[in-house]
Amino acid sequence: MPDPETPAPILITGAGRNVGAHLARRLMADGRPVIVHYRTPTADVDALTAAGAATVQGDLDSAAGIHAVAAAVAAAAPRLGGIVHNASAFARTPDDTDDATADFERYWAVHMLAPWLLDRLLGPRLTGTAQRPADIVYITDIYADNPAPDFDVYCATKAGLQNLALSTAKRLAPAVKANVIQPGPIDFTEWHSEDDRDTILAGTPLGRTGGPEAIYRALRGILDNDYLTGAVIPVDGGRRLGR
Repeated sequence: MPDPETPAPILITGAGRNVGAHLARRLMADGRPVIVHYRTPTADVDALTAAGAATVQGDLDSAAGIHAVAAAVAAAAPRLGGIVHNASAFARTPDDTDDATADFERYWAVHMLAPWLLDRLLGPRLTGTAQRPADIVYITDIYADNPAPDFDVYCATKAGLQNLALSTAKRLAPAVKANVIQPGPIDFTEWHSEDDRDTILAGTPLGRTGGPEAIYRALRGILDNDYLTGAVIPVDGGRRLGR
């Protein structure tokens, strides 16, 4: 039987690269065991495995894939200290309606169906009590509140995820806390042009990207605060203010 004094692992979805991988590394450095979910093998996954993380590979774009991921997590851990719903799909909405419909179905599965199903399938494994609640953290986007029309499919499904988080905060209290982190400009990608970068930074009061460590600090604050649930925490350098 597992030692009840040993911290239960935290599942992080979409942790094969970027922010998710950083969250996994930092939690492990802080002494928290993690289960890393990923879709595609990466050098980050190899490094996390070598460092002692449990790993689960699988797609979250269908009910069958989500059930398979949940089963693999359940086999790896009889109990969980938390779930971080980080997996995400992101792109501009295509002009072609058929392509946009395919994106909508995939984004809905990754952003909404997967967190909802994983919460239901793995929720009984969360180890929280009223005195020491477990955690579910949903990583959405500042665009969940102020959508960008060119990214309407992405924004709408992230808004749905945020609403799901608030429902979960009510449904699973007091043994589980459910909170939201809303990233803003964290890191630029290769498809951001120089003009894109200048425009984004000009509209961000702090004038810079936050980097994945800014998300980790928000996550750490949630995990450390046993009287915080239903919160929506923007980590955006003030960009939501629309300066």
